[in-house]
Amino acid sequence: MMKLEEIVREAAMLPEEERASLASRLLHGLETPVYDVSDDEVFRRIREADEDPTVLITFEELVSGLHLRGR
Repeated sequence: MMKLEEIVREAAMLPEEERASLASRLLHGLETPVYDVSDDEVFRRIREADEDPTVLITFEELVSGLHLRGR
């Protein structure tokens, strides 16, 4: 059986369209998330960020918060 890093290396050699298809298939294979965010909520948050960019967080803050929730 291939290890994850071997799969990643092999996938990286695929053309972009095939990598996108693979990513889509993998994502659709995951369990359905337990949350539901409407388009209205997404648009509201985009407007909020446009009006006040201080509400945005960095990628590092996101990852840190996710790690804290996983404890």
